Amino acid sequence: MRGSRTFRLIAAVLVVVGAATVTSLPSALGAEVPSPTLSEPPDGVKGHPLWDSYYDLAPFGYEEQELFVSGTAQAADGTTAPYTTRVIVTRPTDPTEFNGTVLLDWVNVTAQFENAVDTMLTRPMLMREGFAYVHVSAQEAGVCCAPVLTPKMWDPVRYAALNHPGDDYAFDIFTQVARAFEAPLGVDPMGGLGASSVHTILAAGQSQSANRLSDYVETWLPAHPEAVGVIDGILVHGNVPGDKEFVKGSPIPVLHLLSDYEAQDDGVDPATVDPNYRLWEIAGASHSDFFIGYQSEFGHGPRVLGGAPKQTEAQFDDLMTAAGNYGEVIHPMLATCTLAGATLPMRYAASAAVHQLNGWIATGTAPPNGPRFAFTDGALAVDEHGNTLGGIRMPPIDVPVAEYVSTVCQLGGITVPFSDVEIQGLYETHAAYYALMLQRTDQAVADGWLLPEDAIDLMRRACTAKTRFGEAQTECPTYVPPAVGAGS
Repeated sequence: MRGSRTFRLIAAVLVVVGAATVTSLPSALGAEVPSPTLSEPPDGVKGHPLWDSYYDLAPFGYEEQELFVSGTAQAADGTTAPYTTRVIVTRPTDPTEFNGTVLLDWVNVTAQFENAVDTMLTRPMLMREGFAYVHVSAQEAGVCCAPVLTPKMWDPVRYAALNHPGDDYAFDIFTQVARAFEAPLGVDPMGGLGASSVHTILAAGQSQSANRLSDYVETWLPAHPEAVGVIDGILVHGNVPGDKEFVKGSPIPVLHLLSDYEAQDDGVDPATVDPNYRLWEIAGASHSDFFIGYQSEFGHGPRVLGGAPKQTEAQFDDLMTAAGNYGEVIHPMLATCTLAGATLPMRYAASAAVHQLNGWIATGTAPPNGPRFAFTDGALAVDEHGNTLGGIRMPPIDVPVAEYVSTVCQLGGITVPFSDVEIQGLYETHAAYYALMLQRTDQAVADGWLLPEDAIDLMRRACTAKTRFGEAQTECPTYVPPAVGAGS
């Protein structure tokens, strides 16, 4: 069974032996990561959690539960402090639909409130594959106090008990949260599924959270071998700056996912870095994109700020249709980098990355490294349309209908759609455009960069581009993805 004491002791020995010259095992090998106590919060003033799902989960066979997590955490210098933080667990309601994997999202707090980027990007995949996923309030800024969108300010009654001792304790708190999914005290975070149904625990974090997770792998795990194996694999997404060598000697698999914003002309071959390391660079992707921004504006925003009820399944489908725009239809927010961002679909790559990371843990077979970005004189090389060259190439960047200005406004970027005249000059007919998209999509699926279900979604969107050719919007042939590659 995963996460057992025996497994972690073996992993810890490997870390110690591989990391340094030692003559004896550290006393930490006799220790266990403690299990925190989980409890249910009061209803409070709002009657629901801050940053809960903005849409009804029941039609998708899911449910969510917010829990308080309490224990005593340790900082790197050995000092200890009591803490109470919180998690929001989203899980399948039917035990037969649970795939056994829990994904912990170290939520981003750059804006001084929480943003669960990676689970927002990958939720369609997580739900269709049966993952449980968890919003983890790992850092102090996500708990208290300013601005109003932190728990203790948003609902001081519900969240009165929260007490975060500071980010020096965040690594241990996060590890203890992971431990709670294999050995819960108090409320079982898996509800009717039960802790025994969990066999894999992954972690993911984007931007500032990715920096924290990279430090977790580089500094915390080597110094705390008892923590090795509590988390089975990590997605480091968009750490800034993009130090690509931090994972050397990693005791657990790490998949590193980068956008144009984090590109570095360093000449490193990722195959030489570490057996437990894989690097994916996604051409044309921005650090924070339209898919995230649109959901924040029209999904979470109305619920958090205005108390809107959860959206229906139909409302959610409409929102996702708009949020998933890659430039195939004109939208007034394509140029609003602060509120939205560029539209190159990083969500497809993030979903494939989590899927591949989970498969890596299950089978021991790592996914391939992706091709590196191309550079000219130290800057990202671009094609005649201004789009990035090299890297993993989602179909819309090789069959473009827009320029992805991915690094303006730093974190956002914008999309500059081609005019209808430009598109028709490039492809002449929608049928020709669709055929090229199909070819590139088939290749991306075969290579493992694009999941078959996401390929179906992408080709459905490519069909709607008929309007850019002055054609009536009619159905396209049903897209059938090819057999996936060995790394998928």
